[in-house]
Amino acid sequence: MKKQTKPKVAPPDPVVGKPAGVVGICDLDAETVLGSLGEGVIVADREGRFQYFNAAAQTILGIGLQNVSAGEWSSTYGCYYPDRITPFPSERLPLARALQGDEISGEIIYIKNPQRPEGVYIDVSARPIHDWDGRLTGGSVVLRDITATVKIEEAQRRSEERIKAQFSGIPIPTYVWQRQGDDFVLVDYNRAASRFTSGRIEAFLGKKFKEIFADEPDTREDFQRCHREKTTIRREKFTRLKTTGEWKNMIWDYSHVPPDLVVMHIQDVTERKKAEEELKKLSNAVEQTADSVIITDRSGRIEYVNPAFGDTTGYTKDEVMGKDPGLLKSGRHDPAFYENLWRTIRQGKTFRGTIINRKKTGELYWSEQTITPMKDDSGEVTHFVSVLKDITLLREKQEREFQMRIAQAVQRRLVKDAPSIPGFDIAGAIHSAVETSGDFFDIIPLSDGTLGLVIFDVIGHGIGSALIMAGTRAYLRALARTESDPGVLLTRLNRELIGDLDDEQYVTLALVRIDPRRFILDYASAGHVPVYHLRPSGVVAGVLESTGIPLGIQPDLEFETSGRLKFRSRDMLLFITDGILEAESARGESFGIGRTLATVKRRSSLPAREIVDHLYRAVRRFSQEGDQVDDLTALVCKMGPLSAEN
Repeated sequence: MKKQTKPKVAPPDPVVGKPAGVVGICDLDAETVLGSLGEGVIVADREGRFQYFNAAAQTILGIGLQNVSAGEWSSTYGCYYPDRITPFPSERLPLARALQGDEISGEIIYIKNPQRPEGVYIDVSARPIHDWDGRLTGGSVVLRDITATVKIEEAQRRSEERIKAQFSGIPIPTYVWQRQGDDFVLVDYNRAASRFTSGRIEAFLGKKFKEIFADEPDTREDFQRCHREKTTIRREKFTRLKTTGEWKNMIWDYSHVPPDLVVMHIQDVTERKKAEEELKKLSNAVEQTADSVIITDRSGRIEYVNPAFGDTTGYTKDEVMGKDPGLLKSGRHDPAFYENLWRTIRQGKTFRGTIINRKKTGELYWSEQTITPMKDDSGEVTHFVSVLKDITLLREKQEREFQMRIAQAVQRRLVKDAPSIPGFDIAGAIHSAVETSGDFFDIIPLSDGTLGLVIFDVIGHGIGSALIMAGTRAYLRALARTESDPGVLLTRLNRELIGDLDDEQYVTLALVRIDPRRFILDYASAGHVPVYHLRPSGVVAGVLESTGIPLGIQPDLEFETSGRLKFRSRDMLLFITDGILEAESARGESFGIGRTLATVKRRSSLPAREIVDHLYRAVRRFSQEGDQVDDLTALVCKMGPLSAEN
C-alpha cells in the first residue's frame, strides 16, 4: 500500500499565533492588528535586529525602533531592575533570552530615559520564534505598562506600614480583640501594653475574653455592649491587673472597629488621682498672684486657672476647665514651636519662653511663660504648671521697631522701577500707608514669550503683609517659568498660598497676559478691583472684571482665563488697588473709580510715569493730605505702535 503523505500546513505566525497567510477578522492583516493593540509588541530576528515595533511599544518605552545591537538595548531604552537603580543587563532582557530559545513571562522592568523622565514599570513576556522546520529565527516580546498598578501597590504597602507603626507607637496600652463565635480572642497589642505589663501580656495572646475576665461581669458587659451597639464605652474603676496582679485606678476605653474587632485602651491614673488632691491644696497658694497660673493634666487638659488668668484672657474658669490651653493659640507660632515646647516638658524639663496668645475677645497679648512639669514619687510627669506674665506693652514697642526695620528692608529689595520693555511704556508706584505695604506690582516674562502684568494686594500692613507679598511674588515668578496661562497660574498660586495664610489672610490679584506680537491679551483676576483698558484718549474700551474670589480662601479653587481681547496702538491698561478707590475726603466721600478714570483721561497723553504720579497727587489732594489709611498703588501700561503686519 502506498504510504499516505500528510498535507503541509503553513507555519503559524510567531506573533499572532495563527497560520501565516490566513485572512484575519474583517480581512485585517497581522500588522494592522498589532498596530492597533494597547500592548507593545516588538519582533527581532536572530541577530537582534528589530523587524517590527508597534506604536504602543513606542508609547510605552518613549523611544521607537532604533538601529542598535542587542548589546545596546538596555542603555538605549533605559532599562533597570525594579529597584530603579541597577541597570538591567542587555543579555538578560526577555527578548535577548527569547533569542536564545527561552520563554519568559511576567518579567518586571523599570524604564527611564530622556523621553520617559518620570519612569514607567512594564510587565514583559517574551517567546522565541521558530520556522516551519523548527529552527530558531528570532523572538517576540509583549509589553504592558503597569506603572499605575505598581504605584497603587506601593501606596498600599506604605499605608499598611504606617498603620502598623502608628498602632505600635500609640503611647497608651492598647489591645485588639477579635470576635470568635460568642466570645473574643486577644489577637494583638502594642509596645505600651507590653511595657505596662512587663512583657507578661504575651502569655495572654490567643486567650478568650470570657476566660480572662471570668470574675468581672461588669467588664464583660461593657465589652459585649461595645460590640453589640457599635459604640465607644469608657469606664473608670479600681481593679486588679490580670497580668501583674497589681491594684490600679484605671480608665478603660472600648471602641468597636468594623466588622468584628474591639480595641481596648487602658490608662493608669492611680498616681494622678493622688496628685489631684495635692493640686487642690496648691491652688490655694496661687489664687492671689498677679500672674496667670494654669495647671493641666499630662495630656494638656486644663484642671485649674487662677483669677488672674480670667482678668488677663477674658475667659472664666468654667469656660476653660477640661479644655486644651490651645484655645489661647494666636496662630503666630509654627508647629515646630509647640513641638519643641511639648518635647521639653514631656522630658521632665522646664520650658521658658515668650509666647503670643489670644484673648477671648480676639486681642493678642505677649507673655513670658514658664511651664514646669510636676512629677510623682516615681518620677513620672502627672501635671504641668504654667505661669504667664503679661508683657504686651513692652513687646508691642519692640515689635513695632523690629517690624519696621525688617519690612522696610524687604520692600526696598523687591520694589523697583518697572523694567524697560521695547514697544511699551510701563510705570508703577506703591505709596504705603505705613512704613511697609502689602501691595505689589510686577512685570514677568512668561514661558511662552508673552508678557505678564500683575498687581496684588495682601490684606493688612506691616511685616506680615510684606512677607506674604514677597512670598506671593516668589511663587508667581517660579510658576511662570513653566506656565503662562493666567487661569492656571492663579489656580496653582492659590494652592501654594493656602498653607502660608491663616484664616484672616488673603490676597487679591489681577494678572494680564499680553502677546506683543499679535496685540492680544487675556487675563484672570482673583477678587481684585477691575483692570481698565483705555483708548489713547482715555476713553474706557473695556473693563477686566474679577474672575474669581481672592487667593488663600478655598484650596481647590479653579480660575478661568478670559477670552482673548484685541488692543490697539497706544492703548493703555490701568491697574489699581482698592486704596485709591476708597481714599476719603474730609466729608467722608470716596475718591472712587469715576475720579480715577477722569484723572487718567486728563493726563492720557503723558508718559506712564507721569500719569501714575498725577493720580497719586490727585488722591492725596482729595484727602486733603490727611492720614493715609491704606496703600495707594497704580500701574500703567501704554502699548507701542502696531507692527506693519498688524
